Amino acid sequence: MMKNILVTGGNSGIGYATAALAKARNYDVTICGRDTERVASAAETLGVRAVDADMADPEQIKVLASHFNDAGLDALVNNAAIAKFMSIKDHTLDDFDGFFNINVRGPLLLIQALVPALAKRKGSISNISSAVTQNGLANASLYAASKGALDSASRSLALELAADGIRVNCISPGAIDTPIITKLGLSPEQISAIKAHHEATIPLQRYGTADEVAHVVLSQLEAAYVTGSVWSVDGGVDAQ
Repeated sequence: MMKNILVTGGNSGIGYATAALAKARNYDVTICGRDTERVASAAETLGVRAVDADMADPEQIKVLASHFNDAGLDALVNNAAIAKFMSIKDHTLDDFDGFFNINVRGPLLLIQALVPALAKRKGSISNISSAVTQNGLANASLYAASKGALDSASRSLALELAADGIRVNCISPGAIDTPIITKLGLSPEQISAIKAHHEATIPLQRYGTADEVAHVVLSQLEAAYVTGSVWSVDGGVDAQ
């Protein structure tokens, strides 16, 4: 039986790379996202299935999960998230709600809805976290808090769902060269300066790629004796 996988936020960056690698390894791949055109375009390019789903909307999450009621699900990659960097002085209540609804509540609601499908195939979950949970970053307090919550929840879920044969782990990427940095409203010169600064502090002295993270995600999903773990993919930053 062909294994199947659901990748949230699969239209760009780490999600797209993970979907592409899973497709190359003969998984039956479904990607989802909240931008209908971008998700449809990515799915057409990859040759995979697309489903519209906003992780901030509990009803859309239920509909997304329902696609796997009959067949079950082998692998879930909770990749969809928002990342905005701003001073705590500028945060609004909408910012608090946005970060925690999308980055924490959304993945947990999706896991809750997919437990029967994952149990049916003894499936595996990889939640995409961030190195900022272990290494502070100015102007990233809400983002770091939301990803830290996902780390903690994953460890507890690993224990809770083990009896159902479901494994739960996290991937913690560091500085990865994805489109997210272009969404910060910075000039190309500012982006280059930020990258140069980061690379000087990374033991491997470079940014990682989405493809490199994708290989670790698939390895974690397929590692049958691993659960409750957070794997760092950060060029050695966490070892410092």
